Amino acid sequence: MRYIQIVAVMAAALLVTGLTVSSTQVEAQQRLNKLVIVVQPIPRDKVVAEAAELEKYFEDRLGMDVEILFPQNNAAIVESMRFGHAHVALGVGSLVGAMIAKQADVVAPMLVERRAVFIGDEEKVLNYYYSYWIVLKDAPYNSLDELRGKKACFPSETSVSGFVMPMKTLVEKGYVKPIDSSKRPVDLPNQFFGEVMFGGGYAQCWEALKQGQVDVTVTAGDVPAKLYKEAIENSKILGENGPNPAHVTLISKNLPKDVRMKLWKALRDLNEEPEKVQKFVSAIFVKFGIRYESQHLGPLMDALKVTGLDNVIKI
Repeated sequence: MRYIQIVAVMAAALLVTGLTVSSTQVEAQQRLNKLVIVVQPIPRDKVVAEAAELEKYFEDRLGMDVEILFPQNNAAIVESMRFGHAHVALGVGSLVGAMIAKQADVVAPMLVERRAVFIGDEEKVLNYYYSYWIVLKDAPYNSLDELRGKKACFPSETSVSGFVMPMKTLVEKGYVKPIDSSKRPVDLPNQFFGEVMFGGGYAQCWEALKQGQVDVTVTAGDVPAKLYKEAIENSKILGENGPNPAHVTLISKNLPKDVRMKLWKALRDLNEEPEKVQKFVSAIFVKFGIRYESQHLGPLMDALKVTGLDNVIKI
């Protein structure tokens, strides 16, 4: 077994040779002797032992060599699936999954993560969750409408629960208008808020709210329990966003049928040993479920279209 890393040069080369890959893909899959799995961008040196264990698990189940690739970014994941460089995207975020589903030929239905999340005050195991607009408990605001012209913090422009879905809420309430391809993602909230900052994560935005640097932020039911409880117990909830789809696992339809069947069963059987795959999906992964693309990713795809973010968001 060996580990390699997807680099930007590879993505560029695939784009150039896309027609060649596409025309020979069927023949290549007929002589497939190695399965390639791509995972979320994580430092390879932090999961070497887990990757070796997972590779061996799949090799024993499929009877062939299995290789896990560690991409530098999400764009490389999409390109590797699009051009047949990888056969499986394991536990990727829903935004990346939506882009793969749009650009690559993948198996339906898909495997989706069932994760430990909070819905309000209750902890549940679900394949979706919600995010919430929050202000400090003693703030004078009691509705989103009262926050016009105020300061807001969001985790990042590519956060589904922390930005994309909240932007859908603003559009549906008529507070902002969808943007076109000439705009930037930040141009959406800038139509309503006086100042917008991207904190880099939910914890950073919560800290900014506590310190009075912003008037409103967003938290989500899939953040660590300690952070979620602290934020909810010290805040007022002014609105809900979602449902936000959990992570997904996508399998290329170009795999030989017998390999697909073995792979599908091997993935499902990981529900009996979730610790083998948890680091590659999420820290709150419990097990895999099954859903169709329209069921699971539909709310996200609709949000991207309604806001215009499908034309401008970059992963």
